[in-house]
This record gives sequence, structure tokens and C-alpha cells, in this order.
Amino acid sequence: MRSPQLSRFYLQVAPDENIAAWPDERIWAELAARLETVPGWTLATGPVVEKGITAMRSFVAEPMQFGRLFLAGDAAHIVPPTGAKGLNLAAFDVTVLTRALDAWYSSGDAALLDDYSRACLRRVWRAQHFSWWMTTLLHSFEHYDAYDRRLQQSYLDYVCSSEAASASLAENYVGLALS
Repeated sequence: MRSPQLSRFYLQVAPDENIAAWPDERIWAELAARLETVPGWTLATGPVVEKGITAMRSFVAEPMQFGRLFLAGDAAHIVPPTGAKGLNLAAFDVTVLTRALDAWYSSGDAALLDDYSRACLRRVWRAQHFSWWMTTLLHSFEHYDAYDRRLQQSYLDYVCSSEAASASLAENYVGLALS
């Protein structure tokens, strides 16, 4: 939910799909087919304010700096939207970099600047794994056979029925501590 009246939804389509093949009516029909699973609940529709084909891709620049150039957010790492980690990672990068720059400009201490990549990349790789995991858990792929689909369903059932598995999902989804 972006607000009580506005949400962002993603539908899985082929990466080479033409957005023109997805008029608003088709989008709403597909969303209804996926979301209207509880008897009596109906999806509230309205104008589609933005649509596009989003590549499910991942990228990490390592290290996250080159000399005195420090990379943050999407300039340093890209995660697929499935894990909802892009903004969180960018905010963490900026927090770490702000502390490092403050130390440098207030005392000349470069230790935090020198440690910037290491400090950020631990979280980046955790988020990359989580986003990959969520993508493979929630999306189907052309190369999946019946065995792969059953493994996927088995793990989804496990996450929904195991307190430990659901706690791990929640910890990774909500976010890790700032340390």
C-alpha cells in the first residue's frame, strides 16, 4: 500500500512482453484472478497511474567505491522488487556514508570511509539473497518442470506452517538492525 487509496502491484510477464498488450482492463482482470481468493472480498479498481515492464534483475558493484567516489543505492546495487529492499538498502548506504563523511570532515579520520563498502555489502548480500529467495518462491519460470514446481510449493507450505521459517521471512522482510 502506498496510501489507503493507492497500491503498487506487480504481475509476472515475459521480460520481452510489450506493454501495449496490457490495457488497464487486462491488468485488473489478472489482478482480480490472483487476489480475489477470499469469498466476499472484491478488489477495488481505479485508474492505473503507471505501468511498465520491470526486469527482475540483480546487480552488485563490489567494492562500492572507486577512489573518492562512493556508490550508494541503485548505483551500487539493484535487487528485484520482489523483496522490497531497494529503498531500505539505499537509506542504509546513505546512513553509513553520512557517518563516515562526518567523521572525516570533523576529525580527519578516514577509518569509516575505508570501511564503507564492507559495512554496506554485508547487508546488500543478505538483501540480494532474500530477494532471490522471494522471487524463486513466488514466481514461476519457464524452465521449471513439475519437480521444481512441487519443491516451490513445498517450501511455500513450509513458510506458512513453520514458526521458525515465517520468523526468518519476517526478519528479512521487515529489515535487519542498523548495526
